[in-house]
Amino acid sequence: MKQNKVALCFLLSLLMLLLALPLQGLAEGPIYRPGETDPFPEDAKLLTVRVAGMKTGDAMLITFGEESMLVDLGTGSGMEDILKMLDIAGVTAADYYCNTHPHSDHLGGFVPLVQSGFPIGAMITFFPHDYVAPSAVQKLGIRTAEEYNIPVIDKKTEDQMSLGDAGITFYRLPDRKYTWPLTCNDLSAMLKVEYGDCSILLTGDVEIRSQAVLAKLYDLKADILKVPHHGASKIEQNFLENVDPKYAFVTGGSGDSQAAQKQLRKRGVNYISFTPWGMITMQTDGTKWIVWQDLKPEMETYIQRFREQNPWLIV
Repeated sequence: MKQNKVALCFLLSLLMLLLALPLQGLAEGPIYRPGETDPFPEDAKLLTVRVAGMKTGDAMLITFGEESMLVDLGTGSGMEDILKMLDIAGVTAADYYCNTHPHSDHLGGFVPLVQSGFPIGAMITFFPHDYVAPSAVQKLGIRTAEEYNIPVIDKKTEDQMSLGDAGITFYRLPDRKYTWPLTCNDLSAMLKVEYGDCSILLTGDVEIRSQAVLAKLYDLKADILKVPHHGASKIEQNFLENVDPKYAFVTGGSGDSQAAQKQLRKRGVNYISFTPWGMITMQTDGTKWIVWQDLKPEMETYIQRFREQNPWLIV
């Protein structure tokens, strides 16, 4: 009887301890906003992923120490947001530029950035250099890289590389026959970036049928998800279950991501950011993420109205 009481007391104490902990802190790679957790120590080695506050297209910057990689560069019209992101990060040259797919809202900004004199060490592509498709500007991107003596590195699915102490794995539909005609978006590459216990999945514009195939082939679990294709459609259910994110963000492009938001909310992902609202910063020391967004003052009225209509959303 005495042993049972001791065991019961222990279980009750453990339960009280667990209830006192933040819910997010119970899993690997917990997500916090500034002020919800202790800041990183000044000497911490950090992986930082920034997303430019663009209204159209994708533009991201991954940094670890002195090493950096740009991922997609939006359209030429988003150059102001890209330059602001680079300036805040203190990056005056990038080691790599990785283009997930050559649509103009992902590759278009590469040309004006290079022409402005910004140094890029190498361009990473997953498409043939002469690839042609509607809205694709692959030839222009490759020609610009060659003109400015930027080496072009060809990658394929499951290739890996490091950026500082972080590891990057590239995923893409393998070369095989499929039951539908593949589009440029279908062939879009994804980057899974991992550091310690923390991870983020940058999905390019992979479409729902491609998501289903990728979910069957690969372990895509990640703390943070870039909602595929600007949230223009639902996320494939098996893909979403495979990734199982705690936080998600939607890049500029589609004005209607309600279906994807509903799916995420159903899974308990109430923390979602939208790039037209301002630049997003996600930082980790390998044990936790601290995420924040620099909201644009001109978006204040719209953001307030959106939050009133979606009270579940955490901004």
